[in-house]
Amino acid sequence: MRVAWPREQPVLSDDVVLLRGVTEADADAIFRACQDPEIQHFTQVPVPYHRSAADAFVVLCAERWKDGLTANFAVCDRATSDFLGVVGIIGADHEAGSAGVGYWTAPWGRGRHATSRAVRLATSWALGVGGLRTLTAEAESADPASIRVLTMAGYLRLDLPDEVMELKGSKRQFTVWHATT
Repeated sequence: MRVAWPREQPVLSDDVVLLRGVTEADADAIFRACQDPEIQHFTQVPVPYHRSAADAFVVLCAERWKDGLTANFAVCDRATSDFLGVVGIIGADHEAGSAGVGYWTAPWGRGRHATSRAVRLATSWALGVGGLRTLTAEAESADPASIRVLTMAGYLRLDLPDEVMELKGSKRQFTVWHATT
């Protein structure tokens, strides 16, 4: 059974982070963050990352929300509203009740557990109001920070062999994690 996402993207928060839709006002921060070598290495952002890619990402976020395919949230510091990163519920298959999860954190947002809080909030929303039953994330074995985010957000590692995938011209090992209702 397909559950329609709300017309307007919700605002989610706890006592530390606030998640809201990605807007044009975020494009500068997205561009700056995606210059970071770790984001460029561990994510699928294009390299080099041009300002036009940030502008296109903002537009894509709005389109994908309307299509009910992806919910990308700007992760912000609740007290200051500073942009810290992005968490997304990606490629929703509403019939199967499943989607992927992706995230990245700007260098200035690291070290405060904001991303694990954001992933937890987005996951709770997706498995509740979002109508999904299973979320899956892949974390590169060489990226302990990403694995820590998933662990702290309540994801469990699936008892599967590591997946080997090509990313940006090199073969890399990924562990598979999930959260379910």
